[in-house]
Amino acid sequence: MTVSARASPSPDRLAVFRARAEARALLFAAGELDLHDAVDGLQSYAETSGLVREIGQDEVQRIMAQAFGVVRC
Repeated sequence: MTVSARASPSPDRLAVFRARAEARALLFAAGELDLHDAVDGLQSYAETSGLVREIGQDEVQRIMAQAFGVVRC
């Protein structure tokens, strides 16, 4: 009996983006990243991963604002 190797599914880009946004927001709050570097990295990921095409730039920005809004309060 042979077990076929199956590639595991790729993680959901939206979930990865949200997790990255939360992590970068925490790094910003801790003083490890400045705001521009934190946001630029997120924007770059959203563009290269196809997330901007998938959900739109407004939604990408809303997710980033939500993550950073939590740490700025």
